[in-house]
This record gives sequence, structure tokens and C-alpha cells, in this order.
Amino acid sequence: MATDQHHHSSHGDDGAGPLNHETTDISLDGVGKLTIGFVVILVVVSSVIYGTYRMLDRRARAADTSISKINEGRGVVDVASQPLMDKANAMEGRGRQPAGPKLLTNEPQWLNEYRARQLTAATTYGWVDKDGGVVRLPIERAKQLLLERGLPVTAAPAEVVDPAADAVPAADGTAPAAPAPGGN
Repeated sequence: MATDQHHHSSHGDDGAGPLNHETTDISLDGVGKLTIGFVVILVVVSSVIYGTYRMLDRRARAADTSISKINEGRGVVDVASQPLMDKANAMEGRGRQPAGPKLLTNEPQWLNEYRARQLTAATTYGWVDKDGGVVRLPIERAKQLLLERGLPVTAAPAEVVDPAADAVPAADGTAPAAPAPGGN
């Protein structure tokens, strides 16, 4: 016959009654201390990394004051007022072109200047080729002249006759003989 015996074990079975959580396997105090330890370590490591970054940044800024002896004594040029590097710029104060691509450093200003040049070209008179006598007219004036004078007329090209296109095949399916040059 089987007997119900309750053995005292390490899993929290204290005998008759409802089963509760295990009290001997893990310590909640230990988990709490471990979590607090991880947070402290995280804060310390983050502080050390941030301090190192600040120190290296200060060193880099101090070293940037004199990158090249070429720029010494030239002062600082306002690059924002010179949107394209086709003018004297911060790299070369004497007006010579630096090696490398032309860089667009102030796109909104360049776009405004470009639109102003296009508007001026479309609304004013000017020379396109003075030696060739070619002028630029405002668009409205060009439209008026076109309506007054009409489109320029050119001579029609001479009609080219293709003898093969006019030839009619013979009844037997052979091609007709080419006409003799100079007449019928």
C-alpha cells in the first residue's frame, strides 16, 4: 500500500498546503545588488568615455589652429560669401585656383545668383557675339518681331529623283533596264 509521505526538500515544499515560490534557489537581494552594480558600472564607463572624448576634442581643436604654414598670416576668408571656388577663397588668398574639383559651398546663394543671371539674359539686350553681329533680345521683343516679320524663309531643297523608285518591273518579273543618261 502506498503511503503519502511528504519529504522535506530544498524546493520549498513545507508540507501540506498550497505550493508557493521557491525560496532557496535564488536570492532577490542578490539580483537587486547585481542590477545596481551593473548600473553603477555603466555610469562609470560612460563617464570615462565622455571625459576621454572631451580631452581628445580639446587636443584636436588646439592642434587645428595651424594646419599648414601656407595659410599663416592670411586671416580667415568668409567662405559663405563666396559660394563657388572659382573666386579667391579660404584655401588660396591670392586668387589662384586650388587643385581639385570646384565645390559648391553655398547652394541657396548660388541658385539665387543663377536665377538672377537667367532672368537678366531673358529680359535685357546684350551681345552674344559682337564680332559676328549676334545680339540677345528680350523674349517679349523677340515675339513681337516674329509676329511682324514672320519666320525666316529658306529655299526648298532640290527634289532628288530616285530612278529605282520610278522603275516598273517587266511582265516577266525581271527588272527594267536603267535609262540611258541624258534623256529618254
